[in-house]
Amino acid sequence: MRTFLRNISLVTLLALLPLLLAAQGVTTASIFGKLVDAQSGDPLIGATVQAVHTPSGTNYGNTTDVDGYYRIPGVRVGGPYRITATYVGYGPQVQEQVFLTLGQAFEFSPELGEGAVELESIIVLSSRSDIFNGEKTGAETTVTEEQIQALPTISRSIGDFTRLTPQSTTREGNDGFELSFGGINNRYNAIYIDGAVNNDVFGLAGSGTNGGQTGVSPISVDAIESFQINLAPFDVRQGGFGGAAINAITRSGSNKTEASVYGFYRNENTVRKTLRGAEISPFTAYTAGARLGGALIKDKLFYFVNYERQDETTPLPFNADTYAGGNSIDDVNRLAGFLRDEYGYEPGTFTDNERFLESDKLTAKFDYNLNDNNKLALRLSYVGADNLEGVQSNIFNIRFLNSSERFVAKTYGAALTLNSIIGKNMSNDLTIGFTAQRDDRDPNGDPFPTIAVQDSTGGEISFGSEPFSTANLLNQDILTINNNFEIFKGIHTFTIGANLELSRAENLFIPFNYGEYEFSSIDAFINGENPTFFSRSFSLRDNVIGDESAAIASFNSGQAGLYFQDRIQAASNFSITAGLRLDLPFYDNIPTNEAFNDSTLPLLRQYYDLRGASSGDFIKPLLMFSPRLGFNWDILGDKTNQVRGGIGIFTSRAPNVWIGGAYNNTGLNRGSVIDFSGSTPFVADINNQPPGMIDVDNPTPSGDIDLFAEDFKLPQFLKLNLAIDRKLPFGFVGTIDILYNKTLQNVAYQNLNVFPATELLEGADNRPYYGNGGDQIDPTYGRILLGYNTSRGYGYNVTATLARPFQNGFFVQASYSWGDAYSVFDGTSSQNSSQWRGLQNVYGRNIDQQMYRSNFAAGHRLLGVVSYELQYKLGVPMRTTFTFLSETAQSGPYSLIYNDSGNLNGRTDSREASLIYIPVSQDEIVLVERVFDPEDGLVTADQQWAALDRFLSTNPQTKDRRGDYAVRNGAFGPWSTVLDFRFVQDIALGNTKNRLQLTFDAFNLTNLINEDWGRREFIGGSQQILNFTSFTPGTLEPNFSFDPSRIDEDGELLRGFDDRGIQSSRFQGQVGVRYIFE
Repeated sequence: MRTFLRNISLVTLLALLPLLLAAQGVTTASIFGKLVDAQSGDPLIGATVQAVHTPSGTNYGNTTDVDGYYRIPGVRVGGPYRITATYVGYGPQVQEQVFLTLGQAFEFSPELGEGAVELESIIVLSSRSDIFNGEKTGAETTVTEEQIQALPTISRSIGDFTRLTPQSTTREGNDGFELSFGGINNRYNAIYIDGAVNNDVFGLAGSGTNGGQTGVSPISVDAIESFQINLAPFDVRQGGFGGAAINAITRSGSNKTEASVYGFYRNENTVRKTLRGAEISPFTAYTAGARLGGALIKDKLFYFVNYERQDETTPLPFNADTYAGGNSIDDVNRLAGFLRDEYGYEPGTFTDNERFLESDKLTAKFDYNLNDNNKLALRLSYVGADNLEGVQSNIFNIRFLNSSERFVAKTYGAALTLNSIIGKNMSNDLTIGFTAQRDDRDPNGDPFPTIAVQDSTGGEISFGSEPFSTANLLNQDILTINNNFEIFKGIHTFTIGANLELSRAENLFIPFNYGEYEFSSIDAFINGENPTFFSRSFSLRDNVIGDESAAIASFNSGQAGLYFQDRIQAASNFSITAGLRLDLPFYDNIPTNEAFNDSTLPLLRQYYDLRGASSGDFIKPLLMFSPRLGFNWDILGDKTNQVRGGIGIFTSRAPNVWIGGAYNNTGLNRGSVIDFSGSTPFVADINNQPPGMIDVDNPTPSGDIDLFAEDFKLPQFLKLNLAIDRKLPFGFVGTIDILYNKTLQNVAYQNLNVFPATELLEGADNRPYYGNGGDQIDPTYGRILLGYNTSRGYGYNVTATLARPFQNGFFVQASYSWGDAYSVFDGTSSQNSSQWRGLQNVYGRNIDQQMYRSNFAAGHRLLGVVSYELQYKLGVPMRTTFTFLSETAQSGPYSLIYNDSGNLNGRTDSREASLIYIPVSQDEIVLVERVFDPEDGLVTADQQWAALDRFLSTNPQTKDRRGDYAVRNGAFGPWSTVLDFRFVQDIALGNTKNRLQLTFDAFNLTNLINEDWGRREFIGGSQQILNFTSFTPGTLEPNFSFDPSRIDEDGELLRGFDDRGIQSSRFQGQVGVRYIFE
């Protein structure tokens, strides 16, 4: 704690230096230019430029310097603006109807002469397009208010709109949308709302947002004015991310009182009822809300408030007739009956499961124009959500509903922003943000041990309490102080700044607290046989089970950043931005396990390089350097041809949950017991699980240990970006964009408590054999994980886009992107142990840390959007808007592994993921005859080889690797094409400006047209294609079996298809109604 306080004191001292804090997220636009004499071309010194946001009367202004340059920063997004340039003795020049987008630098450089001149008004599109923007360097996407209103959306989440970014990958997981950009980990994004951090800094939510584990959006779409997705902004003011920075700004009030009341609804009658035999059960899903904005004091003080209620049930259908697992449905029902009769436990359903989400969102914002040079804004927000994350069965896995998780989350947020212009050549933007997050995750149903019944196909039957919810709480508070100080001098814009982020986390996490058992078959469980595997985690602080346990880890962390930058307008059509950003993370010290340091570390050093790690000595504060250089060249100076790009280093946050593992897993806080021997009998009573009561006054050290190398650094990436924009006929703009990412620092793991292999398997597959998996270097502990850095990894995206920004109600975007990415560890889990355990490998996870295709690789993606607005009269003014969005893309990459890999390589861990050897001929593999399905009878070795050979000769990742091992994520999954649609009908009401708006959103309209279209097929991350059965007696020659039913008649793997949530293979429609008061 003293170390943490020393770091805080140092950073605070720096932060209090005058005007040294700098903003992280973009929240405004700017206006700049140069005023000259129309005849002589001489600069006009001291000329005045005023910009008035006409809806609110908000005035912005500045004067020109000795070179005639001026800059007006911190300008509110939107419009229309009236911009006026005046100078004594000269006539004023005015430009009307100017609209500004988020992050846009709008140039206003009129030549002043005698008399008044009114410039031609700018039509909405030409000023709202930010493509030809002198400050735009790297890949970015701006989503405007018009696009938010026009694009199809059922979930009403940010993920519905970020898909406009060609380099993005949007996958719907248990935590809502998981967003990846440029092939980089979804946890490496930064999310800002009104300039304040809105990330799930702890890093549990796949969506990356606060409360995201429930699937709830962090803010209502109705509260957003616009937002921007930056993949490579070479402006050092933006930091804290490796993938993308998502900057959203909320709506503000104006002098005109405006209000809207709305509701959206869908049920089983607005979706395709039957798909592949799976019928949708009755459900309802609705969202209702209202927003109100206006002025408390005209031209001075404005308000905006939005409330939204979401209450939806989502069916998770499963057609039992499609089950291809190693058991029959009758066996599954027999198992359910046994649980009810023998233990009085209700496992729930497995065919008609569902999930639900209830949420409340409240946003209030106040904008206060203190004077022409100072603008103050305050936003307050609350999001509460209650979610049952129902599990869904599929063709190989049966999941009972009461093995689901129940999640309650509450998020409280506030952000205060002060934008100031100081004199004519300085400005300052200050943002202070605070977020309080309260997450409570519990099992669904009555408490019961976690049970998995394995079968011959590599699938399983799961029931009992969800293992990671048995004791799971998180409270986190985050304070951010950001400011942006700029100095304008001629062609230079100097920026000096820093940011400070402080986090306090309290995390209780005791997985498998009720006990975890694995059985070889249904009969083995029913007949009372011992499980093949047992594990349990428990508190070493007390003998309490569940959320009331004292084994909660509390720690502080923080990050400070300083940056320096110069933007040089080297010519009227060429600018360079050069800067350096410095980031310093710091953490509390962790409790010291003296026994571990004294007794265990010497043992581990005999086999591994510990990289300076030990218990109690945590990560040293190491300064991270991020230099960046960007440019923008308007080739002809007429905004028709633009070349832009740059090179720079981006430092991301590391999810605190990874770092928090070192506080939770000390060997003194949480213990564990693991039995691979099959000697532990099943116990149904959660209060009577092994190892029984412990002596909390003198506990025996136990459990996993998480360590980090003393020089561990935050994830860091080098980005290179080059883009060309060209204006085309009919208002179109073509863009070619190339983005390359090189890993400089990323996370990697080793399990230090594993003896190196001493033997090899016999035969063609001669991988290392680790002997008895229960042997550990120090059996006092389970896994001893060491986190360290690797620089291996890279990714690239090549994108071509044709776009016509909104003009006269017409918008078009078509893009093609090809992206690939390679990594060692993908960081897809919240647990350090799972990061290591989940690594698909050949030679062992400690030594086979090679660079393969990443889980986040995007593959091919084609996106098309067309939106058209038609205005007409049928007695009253009416407006009709049609929008189509089409996406064709590959599903995620997958690997081919063995079933029962743990026994194959001697580690006896059911979660081993050993990549298969790809035999050239039947002579290179021993196949044993067996019965896979009683109806099909005995399948001989020759029959199995015929099917396996057909598969290996067909599959894209095996056909060219015969005689070698499969590689991780060797191929992408199947293609899918989905068409979404939105219809909006606005009807004016009488002589007022009020109007009624009717909407219909259709996701996967393709599937409505034809049941066989629009299927989002996938193969899955790890396919257990070959079953390890045993060793030839007296040898280490492995024997296998292959189930021919795993492939179709063409030799291709059977594919699952997504039939859950919004990104479903099933058509879904939603109707909406809105009343708008103006």
